[in-house]
Amino acid sequence: MPRAGSAYIVRDDGAGTASGNVDRLYPYTLKGLTEALEEARFRSYAGPPQVVLAHGRIGLRPIRRYENGREIKAEEAPS
Repeated sequence: MPRAGSAYIVRDDGAGTASGNVDRLYPYTLKGLTEALEEARFRSYAGPPQVVLAHGRIGLRPIRRYENGREIKAEEAPS
């Protein structure tokens, strides 16, 4: 069951606090998470790196980052 006010967001990495390229909110469910991860991976093939964020009570929290269709670990991500 989704939590009220919680969602997953996919947007261009480096968008900072600006909204970036947010097309839709994914529900805070397992299905929503898998759809958001797949969307980020797909969008990163042809465009800029993508980040998946969890939006909850404490604000936005990064979950994953994709570049060129591959997940990039935090220590590999450029600063």
